[in-house]
Amino acid sequence: MVFAGVLLSIAASVLFGLLSYYSVLLSPLDGPSVFGWRIIFSLLIFALLVLFSRSSLLVWADIRRLLGRPANAGLTLICSGLIALQLMLFGWAPMNGEGQALAMGYFLLPLLMVVIGRFWYRETIRPLQVVAVFLALIGVLAGLVLHGHFSPVSLIVMLGCPPYFMLRKRLALKGLSGIFIEHLVMLPPALIILFMWDFNADFFVARGALSWPVLIGLGLLSSTALFCYLAAGQRLPFALFGMLGYVEPLLLFAVALLLGEPFVAEDLWMYVPIWLAVLLLVLHGVRQLRRQPRPALPRF
Repeated sequence: MVFAGVLLSIAASVLFGLLSYYSVLLSPLDGPSVFGWRIIFSLLIFALLVLFSRSSLLVWADIRRLLGRPANAGLTLICSGLIALQLMLFGWAPMNGEGQALAMGYFLLPLLMVVIGRFWYRETIRPLQVVAVFLALIGVLAGLVLHGHFSPVSLIVMLGCPPYFMLRKRLALKGLSGIFIEHLVMLPPALIILFMWDFNADFFVARGALSWPVLIGLGLLSSTALFCYLAAGQRLPFALFGMLGYVEPLLLFAVALLLGEPFVAEDLWMYVPIWLAVLLLVLHGVRQLRRQPRPALPRF
């Protein structure tokens, strides 16, 4: 089961990297339009998965549970709004020369999660984690000195994802059921966006017969990546799952360079401390995995 989980995690990271590079096929769509089409086709694929995996009863039970309490319904809207922002940013950044900033946000995210775990959930923080957090802080300060500001894209990823994870945990949105409900909530704004953009007539004119295959491919890539990510999380020990998660920002960074984003040597003052911080977290994960292996979660 662990070997399968490793393969699923790597597959998810590769698919997310391909999804970032997929932007070259989506011109002249912009970020909001990519988000709209992505939600529609991903939801169709998730609906098929729910149907054929016989998860429909679980989905309806979760929907009734969430609608049964107004507070839970409101938190579900907030949770879906937070992930919608991340999905929209994921589609917008590579098309606007912000792929490196996107990758930086995902590099910093686990480090912020360490801080949240310590002060919000009262988790024990180890010496390697403390050093990693301070190295990341040095990298952020270097970015501020070099550029006079820190990328808003990186900040949105770094600061926007933790509340989403925390709300998802509180609402017990798990597995295929949770991701299906989130996409269902995101469907109305996706349709509104596409309606405001006249459903992207220019894209269909520019791409011709390839328009629908390209959009279907967008949905397939997105839904398959999310499905592999969820499946890996349920098959791997937590520490190993966290370490493999660093493959994605590395691929996002590589894709940004492939798309022609310039890399300035002075930015190494910002990147090196953060990459060292990530390396320390990986080392901490290896030690944790050896000392206190955690059993994999059940399949969904």
